[in-house]
Amino acid sequence: MPFNKPIEKRYFTITEVSEQLGLNASQLRYWEKEFTPLKPRTNARGKRFYTASDVQIIQQIAWLVKEQRYTIDGARRAMKKRSEVAAAMASEQAAAQEPVQLDKTALLQRLHAVRAHLVEWEKRLG
Repeated sequence: MPFNKPIEKRYFTITEVSEQLGLNASQLRYWEKEFTPLKPRTNARGKRFYTASDVQIIQQIAWLVKEQRYTIDGARRAMKKRSEVAAAMASEQAAAQEPVQLDKTALLQRLHAVRAHLVEWEKRLG
């Protein structure tokens, strides 16, 4: 057993998850009632402990509700096809992280054409 291996945390509290994802703890408790796949463990006192898979489910729900503007009912139906939701979420995040390649000469030519068009309209109107 290597000693330099980092320790991975297995369980996260509701406070840790809500801070990590920028959500309210009350939202997480509500989503537990609405989405059956989301079932965090609780101790005898009722303190919630989320696993990494629970956090992944919460991220998918948040993506559907917050970014895709799904209703709770629509998100519940979409979560029945979790693999499709995960694929769509991953592709959107990958597209957002790709650097945009600009063809500067083509852009400059387009801007000059727009400027010429605007100057022409200014002469017609003025």
